[in-house]
Amino acid sequence: MATIRKRTLPSGLVRWQVDFTDQAGKRRSKLFPRRKDADVYLVKVRSLVANNTYLADSESIAVADAARAWLDHCEVRCKTGRRMERSTLRGYSDYVRLHITDARVGIGDKLIVQLTRRHVNEFRDRLLLNGRSEHLTRRALSVLKLILDHAIDNGQLFTNAAQGVRVIKSSRIDYKAPVPSKETIRALIEAADEDFKPHLIVSALTGLRASELRGLRWQDVDFDKGFIYVRQRADAYNQMGEPKSRAGYRDIPAGPMVLNALRRWKLRCPKSDLGLIFPAPRGGVLQHTRTQSRFRKLQAKVGVKLRWHDLRHFAVSLW
Repeated sequence: MATIRKRTLPSGLVRWQVDFTDQAGKRRSKLFPRRKDADVYLVKVRSLVANNTYLADSESIAVADAARAWLDHCEVRCKTGRRMERSTLRGYSDYVRLHITDARVGIGDKLIVQLTRRHVNEFRDRLLLNGRSEHLTRRALSVLKLILDHAIDNGQLFTNAAQGVRVIKSSRIDYKAPVPSKETIRALIEAADEDFKPHLIVSALTGLRASELRGLRWQDVDFDKGFIYVRQRADAYNQMGEPKSRAGYRDIPAGPMVLNALRRWKLRCPKSDLGLIFPAPRGGVLQHTRTQSRFRKLQAKVGVKLRWHDLRHFAVSLW
């Protein structure tokens, strides 16, 4: 049962007190300066108690605390090999620190039980007004949603205020990544050193991601059937792991140019105990920064400017 009564405080101020019993049988009360506010809360709390979803503000935690608890959970997943890479955990930590709990634009001091859709919308707008891109803002909202989902799993929250919050595109025209021309790719391959040429050919003609190229083994190439099998990838810390999703496991057709380049490269490839096709000079996992450095020098030589990932876009354009 929930009721409203008028109270005069020792200071002489008049307040309206809502008294009720929560779903656990504990008596609760809350004061309001206006009867109108008390009436609104009375309707709300009756519904919450009836649906077993009432949570007291005094027992709630702030978004910043919920974020720390979630990051701790992510760290456990990372250490125990439960689909959480170190690079992903680092990215999550950066989003929490730089955006969600940022003193200027963040939402870290808000109690999670008080969080509403309006608060999340305002957080989104602050991000955009303070120079965050659409992509970054969407990612920050996704991380906030994961934090609140974890709080729900812990029984600290019943609804996710970040669910469904969108970032409207600044343009109706979808952005399309630039695709290098065949002439550009041909010029890069022709100008590349012999030990870098196969790396370029495989990337530009198969569409493998940089992490997949770094994890590619000779056993993953079927020269007879003409296929490359993607079965593992190397993360930013040079740790080998499975592809990030089921779709990451795939069998990619490899044409004569790719297979011939690999056959020639196999004769002079550095020895690797891991059986890697593109290892570091001493046989370990190749740092992507090394590949990017060589690619920048090659571009300067040819007179073009691309990202390494643009080679993947080129491969997709051929399919």
